[in-house]
Amino acid sequence: MLILTKAIGTGTVLAAEMQRAAPGAAVVATFASQTRPLGPAATILAPHAHAMTDVTGFGLAGHLLEILTASNGAASVTLDAIPLLPGAATLAAAGHAPTLYPANRAATEPMMRIAPARADTPAARLLFDPQTAGGLLATVPADQAAPLLAALKAAGETAAQIGTLTQGAPILTVT
Repeated sequence: MLILTKAIGTGTVLAAEMQRAAPGAAVVATFASQTRPLGPAATILAPHAHAMTDVTGFGLAGHLLEILTASNGAASVTLDAIPLLPGAATLAAAGHAPTLYPANRAATEPMMRIAPARADTPAARLLFDPQTAGGLLATVPADQAAPLLAALKAAGETAAQIGTLTQGAPILTVT
């Protein structure tokens, strides 16, 4: 199972903020997420994780594909399960994107299958959003996912199970 410990969208919110287009509440929520340390979540996940990385400049898709390439596996993620920072989807829909977005998308899209109806949605665009102080992405055994999510939430994390690992060549399927 794939667990993500923080909402994504920092790059988009901050890009919009640089253009003075981000709502104050979105910026405050982004800063609050960015200043939340990863240590407590790492302590909870590390004893159980098969692989774990912090989601940063390559975006969620890029970091997940790094894990898949290293493990020679595939994954399926549910777009609606991925937590988004407040305002990030609205800002993405309005066309705001960080400068790394096009390169991240170009580098990862060839290894992805995105349902056509979802490909250009704001949530799908945020898969390529470079994160600053993003969360942890961990692969954990299926039987440990629920207790780990409960422990993360008890520790104040906005963690979510976003998908599953599957057999096959390194391909990320997004539904």
